[in-house]
Amino acid sequence: PKYTPLSKRQDRPDAILWLCKNASELTDGQISKLVGSTKGTVSLIRKRSYWNFSNLKPRDPVILALCTQETFQKSLDKAKRRVEREKKAKIRKVMKNKREETIQGIDKYFQIFKCSISV
Repeated sequence: PKYTPLSKRQDRPDAILWLCKNASELTDGQISKLVGSTKGTVSLIRKRSYWNFSNLKPRDPVILALCTQETFQKSLDKAKRRVEREKKAKIRKVMKNKREETIQGIDKYFQIFKCSISV
């Protein structure tokens, strides 16, 4: 992590809050890398249990010079790709379950049909 001057360290929690509100698809790890904080701090702010939460004001980390617009945009693009990938995986899983249910229904039908012929 890069060095952050003492005067800017108090801005980190504000930047984390801004990122949580405006770029909610970013993971705690991505936010901590962008701002130069820990995942624990990000998690506490996200859960609103940070010790000084009532005094935080959401402020853009790019304007505060905690990260560049380029790194912010790259992280945001990466997070959006991850979200899309997860959506597609979920859809695939649902479709697979539906196919399996259909096959099981057909098997039951044939078992019933087989029993009625043999009787």
